[in-house]
Amino acid sequence: MPEEKEGNLENGQATAASTPSKSKPQRQKTTSRRRQNDSDVAGGVGITGGGVVILPQHVLNELYHNYSIKQRRSGLKWFLFAAVLFNIWTIGIPWDQAVPTRVVNCCMLVAYLALTALLHIGRRSEQPALRRFHQILLTIVPRALWLLSILHFAAYVILQPSFSPRDVLGWAILLNFLVYVTLPLPLIFLGLSIGCVTYFICLSLPVGYSRWDSLLSNQLAANAVLIATAALIGLLYYFMGEAKQKRAFLEAKKSLEVKMVIEEQSAEQERLLLSVLPKHVAIKMREDLGSSSSEAFKKIYMSRHENVSILYADIVGFTAISSTYSAQDLVKMLNELFARFDRLAEKYQQLRIKILGDCYYCISGAPDERPDHAVMCVHMGLSMVKAIKYVQQKANSPVDMRVGIHTGAVLAGILGQRQWQFDVYSKDVELANKMESSGKAGRVHISDKTLAFLNGEFEVEPAFGEKREELLRIAGLKTYFITKVVKPFASPCAKKISETQAENSHHSPNGSAIDVVAGEDDNDATLDDEELLAQNFVSNGHQTAVAEDEEEQVKLENFKQRLKDELVTRDGHENLTKDTNIFLRFKNPQLEQSYAVYREPYSSLPLLAALLVQCIDVLYSYLVLPRSTLHFINIAAPLVPIAMLVVISIAESFSGMLPKFFVDVSKRFNDITFVRELAAIIIALTIGLSNVIDMFFFVTFVRTEHIVSESEFNATAGVDSEVDVDVEMEGVVTAEHLLPASFVEQMREAVPTERVLYPSYLSNFGVLILIAIAVIAQLTHLTKILLLLSIAALHCYFNIFIMQDLYALEDDFAHQPIISTRYCASGLLLVAALALSTLARHMDHEDRVIFKWKTEVAEQKETANDMRQRNEALVYNVLPVHVAEHFMKNTKRSHDDLYSQSYAEVGVLFASMPNFSDFYSEETVNNQGLECLRFLNEVISDFDALLELPQFQDIIKIKTIGSTYMAASGINLQRNLRSDASITERWSHLAVLVEFALELKHALQGINEQSFNHFVLKMGINHGPITAGVIGARKPHYDIWGNTVNVASRMESTGKAGAIQVTEETCNILQPFGYTFLQRGLVAVKGKGQLMTYYLQGKSQSSAEQVAPAAVELHGQESSALESTTELEASDIKTPLLKIKVPEASAGCEGIAQEQSLGNGMAVQAGVGESHSLLE
Repeated sequence: MPEEKEGNLENGQATAASTPSKSKPQRQKTTSRRRQNDSDVAGGVGITGGGVVILPQHVLNELYHNYSIKQRRSGLKWFLFAAVLFNIWTIGIPWDQAVPTRVVNCCMLVAYLALTALLHIGRRSEQPALRRFHQILLTIVPRALWLLSILHFAAYVILQPSFSPRDVLGWAILLNFLVYVTLPLPLIFLGLSIGCVTYFICLSLPVGYSRWDSLLSNQLAANAVLIATAALIGLLYYFMGEAKQKRAFLEAKKSLEVKMVIEEQSAEQERLLLSVLPKHVAIKMREDLGSSSSEAFKKIYMSRHENVSILYADIVGFTAISSTYSAQDLVKMLNELFARFDRLAEKYQQLRIKILGDCYYCISGAPDERPDHAVMCVHMGLSMVKAIKYVQQKANSPVDMRVGIHTGAVLAGILGQRQWQFDVYSKDVELANKMESSGKAGRVHISDKTLAFLNGEFEVEPAFGEKREELLRIAGLKTYFITKVVKPFASPCAKKISETQAENSHHSPNGSAIDVVAGEDDNDATLDDEELLAQNFVSNGHQTAVAEDEEEQVKLENFKQRLKDELVTRDGHENLTKDTNIFLRFKNPQLEQSYAVYREPYSSLPLLAALLVQCIDVLYSYLVLPRSTLHFINIAAPLVPIAMLVVISIAESFSGMLPKFFVDVSKRFNDITFVRELAAIIIALTIGLSNVIDMFFFVTFVRTEHIVSESEFNATAGVDSEVDVDVEMEGVVTAEHLLPASFVEQMREAVPTERVLYPSYLSNFGVLILIAIAVIAQLTHLTKILLLLSIAALHCYFNIFIMQDLYALEDDFAHQPIISTRYCASGLLLVAALALSTLARHMDHEDRVIFKWKTEVAEQKETANDMRQRNEALVYNVLPVHVAEHFMKNTKRSHDDLYSQSYAEVGVLFASMPNFSDFYSEETVNNQGLECLRFLNEVISDFDALLELPQFQDIIKIKTIGSTYMAASGINLQRNLRSDASITERWSHLAVLVEFALELKHALQGINEQSFNHFVLKMGINHGPITAGVIGARKPHYDIWGNTVNVASRMESTGKAGAIQVTEETCNILQPFGYTFLQRGLVAVKGKGQLMTYYLQGKSQSSAEQVAPAAVELHGQESSALESTTELEASDIKTPLLKIKVPEASAGCEGIAQEQSLGNGMAVQAGVGESHSLLE
């Protein structure tokens, strides 16, 4: 992982972007040294190839710890609320306590309220000191609150004159549960200290200060079981809550990583897009992406700009050296040269338009207007003449630059729907092209229009270009050569370079190399700042390595801070109020419905608490209740339905341990919201009513037996007490009065005559039942509150009205307290019910917060992904998919890196509209030529639409050159053929390219019929090896080169309108596919001499069936698909020009001479063969 990381980081710095190749060995050495150091970092700190930041484990743990504590703090107030309720119970219920006890309880209440006030100090303050104090309080208060609750418990136990282990058992059970659920403390600290201390204090202190009881050990064991069960349920919920928070943390972390990857990819896509298209065009196209337009024409992104300087530059003599180099080496040389030109374009604020073979042209003054556009263009041309010395040294050949500059108006924008390229169109563009062709090698040739904007910053001499080029003479232009720079160009980075050199002079005594380079020509306006930066980098390699380390650290810190902003600093518990009503239901019905259906993983596990509680009922009652067979049957019978429902609910959480059939049944069971909620309600009611039935049907009968067996004990207590008891019992309505006498007698016989009777345990056990109900995740807080209050009220009713005589007997053992134990137990049960009701609301609130965060995370990812998809759609319309992916994956590449691929068997197509030049004119009636280009956009867009058809998916549009359309087949990285493949298999894509050419003719014919025009296509096709690649990685331009391309261009330029011309070799390849040809004869091709060529006539279906039936069958399918598609497309094609304007525009166009045709399109179209023959 460190190696991969460094591989991505090492090219990421701005200085490295312009570093020459001779500085790379030093960079590699520095990188290897850094890799050894990075291998010691724990957790693999760095940035992966996909852009994901990997933080050290201890940093992630720290972030999660802060996040978890932050979320758990909201439960602190419910612990405080429960403690205050218990405090009120200790003050109001036991009326017989002494004054010091009441004073202590009141002081504890004041302390609880004081802690509540402390929590709000500085909570919303903007002052840093108060906020820091608040953070300190948030750490101290939970521990102080726990300590206060323990002190309160201990003080109450110690100060009671007569105490039994049963008196505050309900609070001890609830306290041990709340410690794990509500206190915002880490588990290690909780489990090893607070949890254990709470358990042992609540267990041992009441026993230590209890009055003597013969069954004290039994009560101690029962208390230990009940309190431990509450602690276990608390731990279960703690782990469940921790798992939910951890999932939310990891999902948010993963979401942030995905967002950062998407942002990084989007940034790279944006950079790639803006390097090809101007920003205003890219923004408009992104906005329009995916939108449906009701306009009659396809969207055209074209605007007119006045006062724009256009520069054309061509390498003179490059054709001569091209024969001595392979196409691959030529592409590499051109890439290095044009990379220098791109850097110069950045320096002189030029917008590079296109690269055509060895021709480079750019503009200044559009799309952003600037008054010095002509001056910057001349500086650019002079620098390009100087930069060609690189090729002279590299090729050891007298090559030179010929530069022509003209100033005028242009139509700038893009045409078509695929492979967008920003281009300029106008007569002035054509004139600029003629300025270059009529110039001289090593000179910058300007027109008088350009000279008018130079403001005397250059000296010129007459060039008389109008005598060498007829079009310049017709336009009435005078031309000049630049002879001297009067006002040198002030480099924007000269100050930076001088500062860097000054710093190096202090550290490096051997800095003469830089001084020599800088001193060669201090006043040269064309001095290449990039060269100085490159030389400066050589002496500054270690500083660059340090800068890369700093960049990595900045990215890590940025990720850490953003993760904090996403998780730790947000307070969803407060923000949820605006999205929910008073009943915690989402105001958005769809969101509420989604929440009802959604369930967290392992959300059924809390049902285990109900099963555990019912099992504990058997155990604890064996210790402190009469050991009767009927009693155990009564409490054990509900175990069967509870166990069945619990097992079927949680089975899906143990998919790896249980049979697949059982797991699938569990999933289907839980997928139905009503069923899983009903199962949870049945379980809650079963454990609650089981205890109530135990109280009603069994324990009440034990009371009679105890009264009888305790008669001797009561006799020793005196006659008065016996009379009081008898009088008290006379008015009692007991259970026996409600049941048949025979059944009562039978029950009495089944009950043993033991003196084991503590009815308050049944009420204390009710607290444990309420806890088990409160943690059920399948129920909403309203349902749980209703169950909690109903079961608590039912227990209180039985305590007060059904079991009063048994509590009276327990009070006898407690020496007759003023407030009966039944009231104390009922009050404590209500305290637990109220505390757990508020806690249930808090649990539901917490679950809804996590759910809302997940929906927000999903929405953010969807938004970011939508932006990425929009950028991808744009980028993939600028470059072929595999090329765009190469550039976006290698985000840290050097700008001078070369991308190229060689292909052995490729088909190339050129298709032009030779009579479009007659149609184009710059008149007011057609909006200065814009309407003519709108029509051309319709034609090219319809051509592009054919590429969307499945049969043409392997054809790639290369570019458009004016009205010339260029495409290729066989450029497919996924194309794998056997070594012994037949010709028809190897060249099937060439046949598809021919079908595409025929479809182009049909598409243009349909446009002609609707627009009343008579445009025709002149096409040429060739096959063979090519080199495909990108020139100028700063502003990527994808193109293909090689003899195959040159000949295909010549087949188009030397052909005739309406025909498809091919060479003899291509004819021989296509004949087995059933195509018929007409021999044209020998044609003179520049650089190739005389070539035998053929015109493609059509396709003979019978011949194709004999030679290649499989291929013909495929073609038949494609042909039918094409026909149906063509019919469909024809119905959708709109008239490209208004009928009123077409005749006028056509009439205007007919009056224009052939040489006044479309600027860039016609000029380049005329020279397309020449530009592609350079790499012969």
